[in-house]
Amino acid sequence: MESQVIMNVFHHATWGEPIAIYFFLMGVSAGAHVISAFGWVFGINRYKPIGLFANIFSIIVLLIIPPFLIADLGKPFRFFYLLLPGYWHGTAPMSWGTIFLILYTTFMVIYAIFIYKHNAKWARVFGLLAMTFAASTHWYTGVVIQLNPTRGLNHTATASLLFLTGAFISGTGMLIVLFWLKNLVRFGKPVDNELIIELGKVMMFGIAFEILLTFNEYLQLTYGTDDEFVYLKYILLGVMRTYYFWLNVVALVASFIILAFTPFRKTVGGVLLACFLVIAAIWGMRHWWVYGGQYLQTFF
Repeated sequence: MESQVIMNVFHHATWGEPIAIYFFLMGVSAGAHVISAFGWVFGINRYKPIGLFANIFSIIVLLIIPPFLIADLGKPFRFFYLLLPGYWHGTAPMSWGTIFLILYTTFMVIYAIFIYKHNAKWARVFGLLAMTFAASTHWYTGVVIQLNPTRGLNHTATASLLFLTGAFISGTGMLIVLFWLKNLVRFGKPVDNELIIELGKVMMFGIAFEILLTFNEYLQLTYGTDDEFVYLKYILLGVMRTYYFWLNVVALVASFIILAFTPFRKTVGGVLLACFLVIAAIWGMRHWWVYGGQYLQTFF
């Protein structure tokens, strides 16, 4: 009986809801910033009017993140350890993630200032720097979750690509919803409906790549080892069915069908529906990545 009790002790530090929310919000911020760079970094003039709005939204979302991270630590003051040089280590992904996050925030604020001043030269420079660290920061979140061999479900090299692509489409989807709300309440200069529909087309290509990566992971688990089949049957299609199948897979495929094959792709309403489905899909994806590996580690 004693051995039974000992073996049932949870022997790992769990990542809970704050971490799943952090991954989701970090992705939304990074994706929104990429859209803001279309005009001021890549020189697509029709996107310049939405650049400042998209970048400020990206900053606001980023500023929401720290409380979730600090709360998840259990001992909130340990957060400052990551900021002290004596605790920094070059082989620790979280050390690099802290640097990426600080630089990303700093460059985004400077980028916003130069957009506000209509200084195209320096807006492009700092926009490119901010976009580089946006990608680096969200790449790091994928790396942190994949570099754990005891959580076989998460231990895959495609984690970072899935996270980056999910960031782009969720950030784009969230921006489109905000643009629609902005037009609805007549806040500031309205965003052209044609631009909203065009952003839906851009998002569609990201969705296609995300579906490809997700299907590739499914194939890997289906034709993998006995352990990998357990991951698929009992975790993803078992306890995580809602997050994985109904949200991540079904909602993602449905959004792609709407934007690629139906006449609704040419309407703001159709694009909005696809955006809500994408946001739900990536919300589900963040959750099964966080909870799935830990469930496996605990009960199998």
